Amino acid sequence: MRLKITLDHCITPIIKYMLGLLLLSGCASFQITIPDSDPIQLHGQQEEYAKETMHAFFWGLILDPQILSAECKGQGINDVVIDRTLIHDLAGVVTLGIWIPTKVRYRCKAPTTRGGLLPVMPANSE
Repeated sequence: MRLKITLDHCITPIIKYMLGLLLLSGCASFQITIPDSDPIQLHGQQEEYAKETMHAFFWGLILDPQILSAECKGQGINDVVIDRTLIHDLAGVVTLGIWIPTKVRYRCKAPTTRGGLLPVMPANSE
């Protein structure tokens, strides 16, 4: 009895495994924050985080680095969250890396408070 292995028998399982791995891709979230976290929600901001979708084109060769202008009224950024979802990953895979979207969320830092003395109640003069 001869064992005959064809190319068809080798490639079919590999394709099935690759499709299975594609379906298993999930989402990832990365957060950068400062140690003394004190976020503030700016006037007119509807949600806790301000969010933008950033795009990389042609494997990061165009618009690299892409700059997101955070409007924090001079207070600085409190924390940043970078989200990658299944849809973002599929967009990168289907376009072979030509377009890779990523969602970026950030919160602004609350203004610092001034130090000082607490007011003292005047003594009763009776």
